[in-house]
Amino acid sequence: MATVRTPRVATRLTKPAPALPAITARLMFDILHYTFLRLGDAYRFGPPHLRQIVRKMAVQIATEKSRRNTTVTVPVHPEFAESLQAARAAGIIGAEVFTGRLVCGRVQPMKKKAWAAKFKKYAVLAGVNERKKSCHGVHKARAEVAAYADCTESQMMAMFGWTDPKMPAHHIAQANREKLGMAGMDKIVAFDEDGSPEDFLAPPEANRAGTSSRNGMVTFPGNFRKKM
Repeated sequence: MATVRTPRVATRLTKPAPALPAITARLMFDILHYTFLRLGDAYRFGPPHLRQIVRKMAVQIATEKSRRNTTVTVPVHPEFAESLQAARAAGIIGAEVFTGRLVCGRVQPMKKKAWAAKFKKYAVLAGVNERKKSCHGVHKARAEVAAYADCTESQMMAMFGWTDPKMPAHHIAQANREKLGMAGMDKIVAFDEDGSPEDFLAPPEANRAGTSSRNGMVTFPGNFRKKM
């Protein structure tokens, strides 16, 4: 499988600077990375949005972009579960939201812009200071991962909250095109390693010997060399 263009913040936030609240920074990234939520949903995401569905814990939240008319359903990723466990142990999870601002010892919800600014601050401290490396950048990168993982349009629409199939179709078509190109190169490499071009250009033994003296005709490989 090819390497997907996941933002570098994914790896750098795992080892933040000593002064950085590592657990909070990692939790904010994991919310975006493992729930596929947009900023408008991530900043208000909390314990009330976890549901038990078919014996699995899942994220269920009505999206802001759809004016709460569309609900996304995403099973809790094992690594996200570990991140939540660490955050609970550190006492940084609130009753309403998983990440927010600390007020009188309690975690309170933040404004959307403040949440985005806090995430960007952590990203900069981790060494990622590029315009497109933002909350939406993580969302887009995970859509690319889903397409590479052969998720269907319907599956991606359920996970990402899209209502227009054009969105997942775009990512799937891009992933398929890139995978086809790489698969084609694998075939060419295998062909090149199988033998030298001269092995395929050499005329058969029967042609080397010629034909009977009655017509004196000889068969040649034609334009095969030109085509290669």
